Amino acid sequence: MSLIKLIRKYLIISIIVVLLIGCISHFLIFRFFIHYSNDQMLLDQKARLENYIAENDTLPLAATLVLKPARIEEYAIEDIDVSHKNVFKDTIMYSEETGTFTPYRQLHFTVSYGNKYHLININQPTMISNDLFYAIVSSLLLLLVLFILFTYVIEHLLKKNIWQPLNYNLQKLHEYDLKANTILELRNPNIKEFDEINEVILRMVDKINKDYENSRLFTEDASHEMQTPLSIIKSKLDLLVQNSQLMRDQENERSIKAISRAVSRLSKLNKSLLLITKINNDQYEKREDIHLDELLKLYLTDLEELFEAKNLTLTADIQPCLLHIDSALANILVSNLLSNSVRHNLANGRINIYLDSSRLQISNTCNSELKGSADLFNRMTFHNRSENSLGLGLNIVKSICDKNEFKIEYDYPEKDIFCISIEFK
Repeated sequence: MSLIKLIRKYLIISIIVVLLIGCISHFLIFRFFIHYSNDQMLLDQKARLENYIAENDTLPLAATLVLKPARIEEYAIEDIDVSHKNVFKDTIMYSEETGTFTPYRQLHFTVSYGNKYHLININQPTMISNDLFYAIVSSLLLLLVLFILFTYVIEHLLKKNIWQPLNYNLQKLHEYDLKANTILELRNPNIKEFDEINEVILRMVDKINKDYENSRLFTEDASHEMQTPLSIIKSKLDLLVQNSQLMRDQENERSIKAISRAVSRLSKLNKSLLLITKINNDQYEKREDIHLDELLKLYLTDLEELFEAKNLTLTADIQPCLLHIDSALANILVSNLLSNSVRHNLANGRINIYLDSSRLQISNTCNSELKGSADLFNRMTFHNRSENSLGLGLNIVKSICDKNEFKIEYDYPEKDIFCISIEFK
């Protein structure tokens, strides 16, 4: 849910709650003041009656006479009841004028004249509570409609003056590319908090750009600088190997071979790490249509000697598959998958390959000790790799799949079977 819709939701809920509370409170307040006004009128009439009785020792009118707007009723009683002194209450009486029952406000009090006590009821017509309630509800409903319309007006103004620049900035952030080395331009909605957010974002992007460029240059420079001493070490080792006098000593021969293996491993590691960095930095952008089925068949032909050397049985079901991918990455992807299936296979093992337009699946026999290893895509957690393996093959494959939005998974469908599958988007 967008922020503007969330604001509108809470605003409408708040208005409804306030109007409900206002409806009840208005009803109680209005009723109080209507009763107060009627009570004052009744007290005035009571005072006039008491003055008239004090002067004439009788009521001014007969007990059944209707006064406008009040009605007076009189009852003779034996003695004064304290409870009959200025008692107000609501009642309903028949109105001869309208021919209907009408709500009245009634005042009870006692007077004495003609040597007798009399109970006097003065009735004053008042407003019907239901009519009052409906009037209040109708007015508040009208206010509710106006408030809701007003919220949409506010929403329109907010979208125009605030959310439009924010949406523009958000789109610019989505489209921003670190590799393009361009300046990020954001719009300020002239609101202090949002303008400060833009300033923070621009500072962060500038810092990220500098760090990215420094990291890229450091990786490339370090890789190139390492190649030179590694080449020198390898050439010097070749000279030492050619020295027959030096190689006569078995201890020297073992040491030189160990150094040679370490140098070769370091050289491969350097190239693999540089490759992963380039993939993650999106430096492979020349996408083209690649027939993966033809590329896969070509690599299988090149690996026939390795299959024969380990006596591996190959089963392949290869159907046409066209991918839009960088050709170098496609070659690396196929090469690493097939190399892993051979390198980590068993003697007299088997390899099964299936390819169609949406999926590539390669399964091979493997050492059961690999089952249950940590994440094979993460070199830092994969500790069961072989001595000659850098443990970066699947890491490189995972990086290629992530950059091309391919879904890659691996599993052990059987005890000694490793299966890796890639679903193309």
